Amino acid sequence: MNRFGRIRGYGLGLIALAVALSTTGYFLAGQILNRPAQQRMPLVTRTVVSISSARGSLELPVYKISNPRQLEAFARQNLKANQGILYRFPQARDDGWTGLGFKTAASVAFLDSQGKILTILDVEPCPTPLQGKGCRSYDPGVVYRQALEVPRGWFAQNQVEPGALVSVRLPEGSQ
Repeated sequence: MNRFGRIRGYGLGLIALAVALSTTGYFLAGQILNRPAQQRMPLVTRTVVSISSARGSLELPVYKISNPRQLEAFARQNLKANQGILYRFPQARDDGWTGLGFKTAASVAFLDSQGKILTILDVEPCPTPLQGKGCRSYDPGVVYRQALEVPRGWFAQNQVEPGALVSVRLPEGSQ
């Protein structure tokens, strides 16, 4: 076989591989989208949390995210001045937190599984990693199951401190 024939063979093989991958992707997307609505788990849910503070009970609209790695940048970029993002994790964690995807600085409360605030940190924005380097990581120094991000200074302005309780209130009309 000559050189041209080998190149042609590789080219046809790559085209066949691309068609197979595309077909598989369409098949899997169809399987997911054709599932009944009750079987699909929303990635982002809008809800309200109630927070105890020195000023009394506060309510804060939040995005409740079930898969933070997938949508954190989207939600963080669309966060308004008096909103938050509540992350819930299936297992306890003690790893650091970054400002990846933030356009502005934020404050992050780290909570236990019962909703008690263990510590609060201020996090600087890192819209994209800089020149191949990652964003700064902030160590909360505690083991947590939830994290609540709000615009920087929101906790201080509303006199919310470690020890305060955060509870999720289901949106009206949901059960």
